Amino acid sequence: MLKIIVILHTLVLSSFCSIQAKPLVAITKIAPHPSLEAIEKGIKDGLKEAGIDAGYQLDNAQGNISTAVQIAKKYGALKPDVIIPISTPSAQTVYQVALSEKIPVVFAAVSDPVAAKLIDAETKKGKNLTGVSDLSPISEQIRLIQILQPSAQKIGILYNPGEANSVALLDLFKLQATAKGLEIKLFPCLSSVDLRAVSQKIKGNVDAVYIPNDNTIISGLNVVVKILDDLPIYAADPESVYRGCLASAALSQYDIGVETGKLAARVLKGENPSTVPVVHATVAYVTLNQRVAHKLKIDFPQSLKKNAIIIGD
Repeated sequence: MLKIIVILHTLVLSSFCSIQAKPLVAITKIAPHPSLEAIEKGIKDGLKEAGIDAGYQLDNAQGNISTAVQIAKKYGALKPDVIIPISTPSAQTVYQVALSEKIPVVFAAVSDPVAAKLIDAETKKGKNLTGVSDLSPISEQIRLIQILQPSAQKIGILYNPGEANSVALLDLFKLQATAKGLEIKLFPCLSSVDLRAVSQKIKGNVDAVYIPNDNTIISGLNVVVKILDDLPIYAADPESVYRGCLASAALSQYDIGVETGKLAARVLKGENPSTVPVVHATVAYVTLNQRVAHKLKIDFPQSLKKNAIIIGD
């Protein structure tokens, strides 16, 4: 009888250890929108592809920084094996808590990790942190606007000045666009609540609108598209084209997620994230919305369509 009890105890203990051995991955997003969801899917697929069978703690700050702070505190107490923040605001919010609790961080979709104060400007490395940067292909985005609207002069940029990633992209866009003779008009919007009013100010003042990888604007994109239905809107992420923007020259959000998942797998297998270089996504592709083009009476050149993803035919 004693022997049976010992065997049962061993089996239960073995089963418990097996459950405990499954790594816990905490993923937090700053807001609910398709781009970040595509990245999350890619992260899970990337981890699986790298042989990691993980358990997940999934959170979304719903566009609220106070909620993001609460999520960070929760992760500090939970102590997952790795934290994967998607977007610059999420990465900035969790990082200090993760650092104090010695929890490794692998970020996804941080446009400028130096400006976000996540990595050192000289070494390009962070403490107990690595990740994937999604700095937009600005030159290709400007080129796309000039191909589709060769006579366009005034480009409006809708952005949240409170998002470091958005400001970094805006500065790059302004620099390159003005060098090509374009006039940039800025339309700051601090909250999705203000999107309707700010979008109304854009009407009649520009030839086209550019939206960077800005979580505030993308979360409320449906409002923007509805109000600015007579203007071409160019997005820095491909998912926004599916939601009513005209075109995008952008990085694949899903591929960014896959790359992030593979980095996280390396950390879970024992690599020190402080020594793992940040990956900069570089492969861009064009997405075109044919339905929007018809409405705006814009023709897509065959040379552009040849290698593009075309939706709304």
